[in-house]
Amino acid sequence: MDQSRMPLSPSNRAQLALLRDIYEVSALCSTKTYIWAGMVRDIVSGHFLRDHGDVDGFTLNLWELRDDLAAIYRQRGYVVSFLEEFHILRIDREGVHAAFNRLEVDGETAMWRHIGDEGTVYFPRQWLSDTPLPFYDVPVLISGIEFEYAIKTHPQLLSPTWHGREKDVEAIQWLSERLAERQIAPEDVFQRIWSYNPFWVKRGYPEYALPAVAWPLEPRQ
Repeated sequence: MDQSRMPLSPSNRAQLALLRDIYEVSALCSTKTYIWAGMVRDIVSGHFLRDHGDVDGFTLNLWELRDDLAAIYRQRGYVVSFLEEFHILRIDREGVHAAFNRLEVDGETAMWRHIGDEGTVYFPRQWLSDTPLPFYDVPVLISGIEFEYAIKTHPQLLSPTWHGREKDVEAIQWLSERLAERQIAPEDVFQRIWSYNPFWVKRGYPEYALPAVAWPLEPRQ
């Protein structure tokens, strides 16, 4: 049976409405929001695989556009809040919510400010989806299979305290299969992503004074 044609739960319908608003509000502000984390697998698969407690995204030039974005979200009935310390914009409505981090692009490098100015993940801009994927009848931009695979397999890029969960094992297997379909080797992914997180140095993790990498750096000859 085509699962994309199966009846949607009230929670799924609310999340679809949220995804539509995210895409439309971003377009109205001449920017883009890319969805990352658990919902990416659903979007690529073309149907909901499970209920999600929230939606995570990063928005291009978020901090410069935050007032414009907030105004339009409020017009659509959302409660909007800012987490100033981490530069996060959060929206809530009717039991669903989303949180957005800053995304900036410099040439071919994308920079996800996942802890505001205190933590950044650097990765190739080309990993981001240029064309929206159709999710039911909603266009959605995503972070990309390579990005998701790198973050899931190397959570230390984000945090020394983030440990893998049981559901991550299945997600990593699924992402690995998608990479194989595209003939992308895992090492080609790992060599192209790194992060710098001084936030964690201030909290007792001196190893984060250096960049976090997914692939060992080669010593100079």
